[in-house]
Amino acid sequence: MDKFDRAQCTDELLREAALAQQSARYNAPGAEFEHCQECGESIPRRRREAIRNCSTCADCQLLIEEKQKHYRR
Repeated sequence: MDKFDRAQCTDELLREAALAQQSARYNAPGAEFEHCQECGESIPRRRREAIRNCSTCADCQLLIEEKQKHYRR
């Protein structure tokens, strides 16, 4: 095993560690909302499962992102 092989192994280990850390942070228990914090409508179960700890329904999230787009530079 030469130094390039060891460098690739190290890179792979660091990448896997970073992905595991991000996954743990993303899946951490937190506020799990069943109703949208903007409009009060129920957030569909499939959305809650796909996007952990989401606080808005898809329609409200789209509006939020559209508003934010106008302020970006």
